[in-house]
Amino acid sequence: MITDFGLKLKYILLVIGLLFSNFIIPDFGLQLGVSFLIGMILPDRIIEPIDNILRKIPPIRFFERKMRKHKKFKHIFPRILAGYLFTYIIGWTCLILAYLL
Repeated sequence: MITDFGLKLKYILLVIGLLFSNFIIPDFGLQLGVSFLIGMILPDRIIEPIDNILRKIPPIRFFERKMRKHKKFKHIFPRILAGYLFTYIIGWTCLILAYLL
């Protein structure tokens, strides 16, 4: 039997999972802020392999070509993409945990 705390935990995990992993439900910039913070904290040895994999996707490659003249975006964009990848991992983990409760 699920207790009151277990039910609240399930709903919290469900909300976090939906905000971080769903394209339909708007998150009002929460995912962007969290992905930016995660991306700035991550070391370069984690950012570089993720960036090399994500650069093979055509829309990302196109966007990076357009941003070449902006030096600031050259270093921030890969970090934000890596942060988005980690927020999706966090979101799907929370959804799976909410399902298992």
